[in-house]
Amino acid sequence: MADLLRRGATMLAQACPVCGSPLLKIGDDIYCATCDRKIVYSDEKETPRLQGSTSLPELRETLLEKISALNDALAKEDDLEVLTRLSNLLVLMLRALRELNNL
Repeated sequence: MADLLRRGATMLAQACPVCGSPLLKIGDDIYCATCDRKIVYSDEKETPRLQGSTSLPELRETLLEKISALNDALAKEDDLEVLTRLSNLLVLMLRALRELNNL
């Protein structure tokens, strides 16, 4: 992201609908450096949408499945270091789900 900013990209106030990272404007395009995807706006609501093959309902379903799997793994785990990593991952996925639900 820093490299893109050095090359003239502009950081926007809007966040990526998937990962929550700040969006960048490069020329006429809106881009998420974290997801490595171009963001396009629909004409209806001007809400950012990912350009690509993954639909947002599919992404939501995938996140829910992964959150459930993480919950199962957390319940079975006793190692503190592994619990910490799993918990951090769970927090990130819950944030992504919250952002996705806010679209």
